Amino acid sequence: MTKLLKILLWIVASLVLIVVLAGILIPILVDPNDYKDEIAQQVLDKTGRTLTIEGDIDLSISLPLSVSLELGKIELSNAKGFADKPFARMQSASLYVAIMPLLTDNRLDIGEIKLAGMELNLVKNKQGVTNWSDLSGEQEAAPAKAEKPAADTTADKAAMPAISVAGLSISDALITWTDEQAKQSVSLSKSNITISELIEDKPFKLSVATHIQISDPAIKGDFTLKSSPTVSLSKQLFQLPGTELSLDLTGDVLPGGANKTTLSGDINFNGKTQVLDINKMKLTSFDMVINGLFHASKLDSSPEFNGQVSIDPFSPKQLAATLGAALPKMKEAKALNSADAKLTFNGTQDAVTISALEANLDDTSLKGSASIKNFNKPFYGFDLTLNQLNLDYYAIAGQDAAAKAETKPASAAKKKAAGTTQSTAAIFPLETLRQLNLSGKLTIAKFIAGGAKMSNVVIVLKGNNGLVQLAPLKADLYQGTINLKTDIDARGKTPKLKIVNELKHVQIGDLLQDTTGSQEFTGAANISANITTSGNDKDRLVKNSNGTAKLLVTDGHIKKLDILTTLRKAQALYRGTAPPTDSQDKNTKFTELKGTLAIKNGVIHNNDLASQSPLMSVKGKGYIDLPKEYMDYTLTVILLDSLKIDGKSQGADLTSKEIPYTIKGKFSDLSEEANISKVLEQEVKKKVEEKLNKKLEEKFGDKFKGLLKF
Repeated sequence: MTKLLKILLWIVASLVLIVVLAGILIPILVDPNDYKDEIAQQVLDKTGRTLTIEGDIDLSISLPLSVSLELGKIELSNAKGFADKPFARMQSASLYVAIMPLLTDNRLDIGEIKLAGMELNLVKNKQGVTNWSDLSGEQEAAPAKAEKPAADTTADKAAMPAISVAGLSISDALITWTDEQAKQSVSLSKSNITISELIEDKPFKLSVATHIQISDPAIKGDFTLKSSPTVSLSKQLFQLPGTELSLDLTGDVLPGGANKTTLSGDINFNGKTQVLDINKMKLTSFDMVINGLFHASKLDSSPEFNGQVSIDPFSPKQLAATLGAALPKMKEAKALNSADAKLTFNGTQDAVTISALEANLDDTSLKGSASIKNFNKPFYGFDLTLNQLNLDYYAIAGQDAAAKAETKPASAAKKKAAGTTQSTAAIFPLETLRQLNLSGKLTIAKFIAGGAKMSNVVIVLKGNNGLVQLAPLKADLYQGTINLKTDIDARGKTPKLKIVNELKHVQIGDLLQDTTGSQEFTGAANISANITTSGNDKDRLVKNSNGTAKLLVTDGHIKKLDILTTLRKAQALYRGTAPPTDSQDKNTKFTELKGTLAIKNGVIHNNDLASQSPLMSVKGKGYIDLPKEYMDYTLTVILLDSLKIDGKSQGADLTSKEIPYTIKGKFSDLSEEANISKVLEQEVKKKVEEKLNKKLEEKFGDKFKGLLKF
């Protein structure tokens, strides 16, 4: 693209230079029409191309020593091997030059330069050769070594004449670009360029308009540019205040089939100090308006830049619809209705820092800073604060109902099919983690996800070539706290995880109420865990889990564990009496529940489960097989009070007796059983034993005391 731009500038400059020189010299020396054939032969000898000058070269000289020049149609043939179509042509050209000011005041006054019907056809063939490569000569094959510019002396400045041009008018120009390799073509037609009187150090009017047409993808539209530049060649100052650019396009590939983009601003460039400033920048596209300013320095050595950007309030939902990416209906109708942002940035050619970031999305406000260092191997840093974040606000409508439907029993075939696609899906993007280098902190005052509510959330995240550490995640959680540390090691073939978690005084019932809608388990939970695992899908992570955990829950209940009711039913069944009524509490209350857990290959083993309540104490051991979703626990229940079958009758007093109690089965179909018959049988045996031993003692004396044992 740079070469193409150079060629375009070279052609325009050459045409202007030829016109200027011809206007000054030719009418003084000769009739230029006598040399048209010789000029064409020279072009043919130098370039191998044919130059055709169809019209007359009309020159006239007037007093006080000024020259006017008018040219007719000029055409330059294409390069060899390309289509029989002119490379460049121009229908007419004219200019006026006043020579006397150059002789008296070292000033060159040029009248309005007019170029009409200019056409340029640029082509790259299937072999990748362009139809202008032969014009670049040795410079393209072997670029000359850049030389240090000569010092700018006062004599040089004095020798350079001041130049003024009454204006430049290029009308009805056509530029086409055809890429036969990519099978793409671009044309700029009906192009008009107008420049008002051009005087150094004085502002002039610049206007550009053209029609754009692209073949693949099919896009067409209009481009316009307006500005009021001031150029100072001697001072190397270029100022373009009030610059306005507009691009109005249509095409099926564009969202909505059409888009108008406008860009405006004040542009200033100092060639001596290599400083660029863009002020009052405003970009409007689709439904967004972006304002900003930009400053850059040391452009010729080690560029440095800074600036500000602000995004006016807009609707992300409406923008997505405009872009043809309509979002699904969300749980909250007002979600994604409003957003805006502003930031201050600075940087170099190898780093960017956002020093002041403020962004808003609906009711969420984000503030903080961020940076990227070393673009070749980026290192990301951030320190961000959110006032609140409610992820449930952006949940898809009906998602909760779908989640509940998934919990209903399903056939084995359906479960297997679902497990194949979901449980084995990759969780961690390994290649991304291996290249990730970062260190950051995120603070959230209020956070809601899946119904769970947290506050004062602090997340510290670090990453180093595949080792990612969440160390720690802290938050206030339902009258308690959570402190979570997680290491993800993705440096090897299989990712490894280490999780150290500590919950203190968390009200489990309130947490379950907000996340599931019911309180199956209540109490103040204190849980510590140290777990390691490996894998990149749910099944493997669960199966490869190993570690330890401690559990202590106080003042709670387990709703689905109904020990007392099960004991009542077992006693009634054994005695052949009516089972208990539904008025009994269908849960197991406790003042304390504790135990230690050993986790091996996804199976949780526990041998010291203990629970205490005013009615009973419970001890137990067993295991929970997470991969198989199976549980098998054996409890020993000791009643601390007599067991009532209903509100009127009393059963056998089982107080202080050890009652075996089992809980086993799939998670979705657990069964509970109390073996009261064994306890009662022991009681019967004991009473029979006591009676027989008493009779033996009465009959035979102390020699037979306690002789019988069952």
